[in-house]
Amino acid sequence: MKKTLFLKVTLCLYGFFFLACDKTEFLNQKPDKALLIPNTLAHFQALLDADDVLNGASQPGNTPQLGESGSDNFYLLEDEFYTNLRPQMQNYYFWSESPYAGISVSDYNYPYEAILYANTVLEGMEKLERNSQNREQYDYIAGQALFHRAHMFYQLAQVFAPPYNPDTENNEPGIFLRKSADINEKLARATVAETYRQIIEDLVQSVPRLNTEPPYKTRPSRQASYALLARTYLAMREYETAKRYADSCLDIQSTLFDFNEVNINNTSPFQGTGFSHAINQEIIFFTAMLSATSQNFPTTFSYSLVDSALYRSYHENDLRKSVFFTPRASGQRFRGSYSFRGRTHYFSGLAVDEVLLTRAECQARLGNVDQALADLNRLLLARWDNRVSFVPLEGLNGQETLSIILEERRKELLYRGLRWTDLRRLNQEGYGITLTRKLNGQVYTLPPNDPRWTWPLPPEVLHR
Repeated sequence: MKKTLFLKVTLCLYGFFFLACDKTEFLNQKPDKALLIPNTLAHFQALLDADDVLNGASQPGNTPQLGESGSDNFYLLEDEFYTNLRPQMQNYYFWSESPYAGISVSDYNYPYEAILYANTVLEGMEKLERNSQNREQYDYIAGQALFHRAHMFYQLAQVFAPPYNPDTENNEPGIFLRKSADINEKLARATVAETYRQIIEDLVQSVPRLNTEPPYKTRPSRQASYALLARTYLAMREYETAKRYADSCLDIQSTLFDFNEVNINNTSPFQGTGFSHAINQEIIFFTAMLSATSQNFPTTFSYSLVDSALYRSYHENDLRKSVFFTPRASGQRFRGSYSFRGRTHYFSGLAVDEVLLTRAECQARLGNVDQALADLNRLLLARWDNRVSFVPLEGLNGQETLSIILEERRKELLYRGLRWTDLRRLNQEGYGITLTRKLNGQVYTLPPNDPRWTWPLPPEVLHR
């Protein structure tokens, strides 16, 4: 079984390396490798460099879009809804209890394909001797595989498992924690607690094995593990621990991209070699969300419109208002993805701006208002028109500071697949956020803590 699986993965990679390895300076160049049977450290590294599978670097992306499709960052016009969306995608938009209608659920399949690659590497390396000559490379490859598996477990948990609640036992059904390359292995569904425990365990084990910074942004690094630990603990509402890992991440490097350097006349402001190096400094780890494909998700650039109230919330001197959005007669469309493929390929990876906002929020919640405001002001300074004097925020109390940070988090991190997780945890804390959509004279709502905040597993998975 395992030999067959190795060959299957290898054949996939053989095609990948020859047909899908057009790198740009944005992600830095990688060596092309053609493999026969993966049984050496070099082979396993090549498996992990299959960035179409592990990072979603090809056009479809690979991290789930279900959360973004269900979020309040955008809306659809009636004509676009009926013309462009298949029934399954229409169900996503209205948070249907039974959303799946005949189309494969890419949000589920793509992450597990990446997990398969990671598990294939981890199992294959068990057959290799770790010795004094290969120890550093061996550990580095194992650390990458552990990170990739944890990353996809995290992504799956945000849509297919209930939110983690630090005040309960978290014994609700979570996701299937596949830790073997045997795709026929029968597994029981892990609890939410077990799901998050595995994510954290993989990440903590990856930290000492990884390089501090990556040779290119599609490879995990120690900084990426710290950033994902901060993101995970934030989702768990463990704010002190999230702050600690955010500190560790930002201690390695905390460069922000100054939006004054963006040419807003570019169709996709962050695409192309002109800004590759600069924006690369802010990106910690690159992945892309499922976006522009033949399936036409609700979030597709060509017809999803940015929430009007969200757009109006940007100050006129906030450069994000012109960098992130492009006007259409019907409204604003989001074009501000940190992706080398442009506006139709939504960045869902890890970046300094997110970690800085995570630390700011944790500082505010922990009562460290001055430190929270310092992080927030540092971000806003890099987003403000430098022709206009930026007035730092100061003199605010804890609740005022937290409210502004949460607002800026939404304004900075839209279309990255993060808003759904934020809404779920905020509603656990009593924010009472109800999502509403209107179409064809009918109103659809998603009240706080409704079961539909967790997307169901595909029927074929449950009925195996």
